[in-house]
This record gives sequence, structure tokens and C-alpha cells, in this order.
Amino acid sequence: MAKEKVKQMTGVFASAFAHAGHITKEEAKEISGLPDHEFEKAYDKAASISEKMMQAGGKKMDKFLEHFAEEIEEYMAHFGGKLFD
Repeated sequence: MAKEKVKQMTGVFASAFAHAGHITKEEAKEISGLPDHEFEKAYDKAASISEKMMQAGGKKMDKFLEHFAEEIEEYMAHFGGKLFD
């Protein structure tokens, strides 16, 4: 179960690079190692993060990390806590 959660988060992270134009969507999918339907969920989450980041003022990287951290905490809720407590 933990391995799948890490793969999903890797898919979200790699997809953020695809949304920014640094890699292709296919490359992000390859990096994630997820099946098509699971990758699409990760890709959609990255789209949401990217949209929030672009609308934010100030330092974009700080906003990206803030929103990505929220996604990590959501995934970690399945394990009963946070990644780093």
C-alpha cells in the first residue's frame, strides 16, 4: 500500500513538470510507473496544483511546495498521520 501511495505522489510531482513544459505527459507517466487510470488522477491533481500556483502572488516555488505538501498530507491520512511528525 505504501509503495502505491509513493508512486501516486511521484506521478503528481512528475506531472507538475509536464504541466510546466519541462517534460512530456508520457515521460511523467513513465516516471510514475502508474497504470493509465491512476496516472490520469495524478495528472489532474498536478493540474490543480499548477493552477493554484500560477494564480498565487509572490514566490511561485513556495506556493508549489505548499500545495504539494497538502497533497502529501492527504495521501498520508491513509496511514493515520503525517509523513514527518
